[in-house]
Amino acid sequence: MNVEPNKTAFDSGGWRKLRMDIRGAEPLADRAAFWRAMAQAATVAMAVILIGTVLFLARSLIIPVVCAGVIAMTVAPISNALSERGIPTWLPAIVVVAGIGSLLYVATVSLADPISQLIAHSSEIGNTIKDKFQFLDRPLAALKELKNAVLGNAPALSVDVNQADVIQNVLSVATPAVLAVVLFFATLFFFIFGREDMQRYAVRQFGSRDGRLRALRIINDIEANLSAYLITVTGINVAVGLVAAGIAFMMGLPGAILWGAVAFVLNYIPYIGPGMVVVGLFGAGLLTFDTLLPALVAPLLFVAFTFVEGHFVTPAIVGRRLLMHPLAVFLSLAFWSWLWGPIGAFLATPLLIIAFVAMRHLYPGDKANLPG
Repeated sequence: MNVEPNKTAFDSGGWRKLRMDIRGAEPLADRAAFWRAMAQAATVAMAVILIGTVLFLARSLIIPVVCAGVIAMTVAPISNALSERGIPTWLPAIVVVAGIGSLLYVATVSLADPISQLIAHSSEIGNTIKDKFQFLDRPLAALKELKNAVLGNAPALSVDVNQADVIQNVLSVATPAVLAVVLFFATLFFFIFGREDMQRYAVRQFGSRDGRLRALRIINDIEANLSAYLITVTGINVAVGLVAAGIAFMMGLPGAILWGAVAFVLNYIPYIGPGMVVVGLFGAGLLTFDTLLPALVAPLLFVAFTFVEGHFVTPAIVGRRLLMHPLAVFLSLAFWSWLWGPIGAFLATPLLIIAFVAMRHLYPGDKANLPG
């Protein structure tokens, strides 16, 4: 018997119970079908967990290959256009590899000196920022006293730096990084050079004509959408970098070109990248000005610009065809950042585009009538 939600009843022990008002409950028509669906869902869940484990454990091998594949698919339409004009495929492969290598070299040389200066003056920068936030000393001291009262005083830590251990740790990080860079460039060259052969091989794995056509359409649409998105976003990011450099120069912040380069690179990461630029501009303002109010001007100007760019400029340029739901973009960013770190954050949107295009082909909303 159904009881209204606000009505209560007493059990045999005299305890008051609330009975839920559930209407239209019916038993399952086919329990076997339900459990088959649950078994299939469990199989898919185990496959996802296994694939995620492999992606995490083999990330030093997979990340360079995925980065190379994304870039190769981005430049694929350009490579196709050159091939149709009789230009050999190895030429665009060499041009792309040399171009990316040159950009990385120029970025490394340009950023080496500013970063070295920041590291050399890190203690002075820390003291300056600490002086600007002296008004927080008393609340932080009160929180520390409260923590000590609840958890007890933490034992003092002694730091013993061993030079041999430091060198070993640096080498343990630098060696895989160098190998990853070599693997990236080699894979990128062979992806571009042998793209047509790999595409034909992938299509031939499907036995039916419809399957081959579907695979070919998926590959072509992924290349077209990925190329259009990344090339367009790169142009937008150039404008973002120029505006950030202009704001830094106008406000008298040091390293205006550096801020432009940082804003250009970080704007590839949705949400997080512009936020990091805002925090950096605020920190630079604290080091440049004597009070907090002038330090807030540069980050507020950049926030205003990124708001207009993200809500009006980018949608107008990119168009609805390439726009994705913000929640999907955010979840993809969170997942790949958690799995692969900063590189995963850069790859989050391209990987989402690839998955989105493939799903639209495999599960189309409307059945399209193919021409004759």
